[in-house]
Amino acid sequence: YDNATDSFTDQHHIQFSFKQVYNRTDKYGFQRTIRKYEANQYDDPEGYHYSITERGNQRSIQINPHWEMEKRLIRVKLSSKTGASIYAKRKIEVEPVFGNLKANLAFKRLSVRGLEKAKNELGIILMAGNLKKMMKIILSSRQQSQKSSWKNLVNKFFQLLFYSEVSFVPATLPIFYYLILIGLQKITSYA
Repeated sequence: YDNATDSFTDQHHIQFSFKQVYNRTDKYGFQRTIRKYEANQYDDPEGYHYSITERGNQRSIQINPHWEMEKRLIRVKLSSKTGASIYAKRKIEVEPVFGNLKANLAFKRLSVRGLEKAKNELGIILMAGNLKKMMKIILSSRQQSQKSSWKNLVNKFFQLLFYSEVSFVPATLPIFYYLILIGLQKITSYA
């Protein structure tokens, strides 16, 4: 972007000059202000080829200035030391959880509408993921029963219980505790 001429230049050195400003309303009724830039006309064959579309129209680009400003602000935040450390944690702590939900539990969409219902459904799905983690910990501890005592297993269980309680919607906690009790009964019957 060249601020002096209010134009953009692409990788083929085609200059896009400002054409018009218009408002566009999206499907939610939100109105966006768009700036339209159109490719300049060129006489030489190479410039002409890159300045038109396959249908023969002048190429154009639409820019939403508000959106571009927001993207710049986010880039600045992510490039700071604080932003980089937060983003690094997100890659380790959050993304694997959602990847597991989508790939292994086949959870790709919510089936309900409304914030409260969506929170409850997501809480149940996260509970299922945490129960899966808990069972892995318990089963791996059972396999190493010579090295690990029952007391350590109970400590791990309550650490995971505390971790999972933080990430659940309160309405799902009674269900969660009921499932925990059933799981503990089955584990103690196998032990």
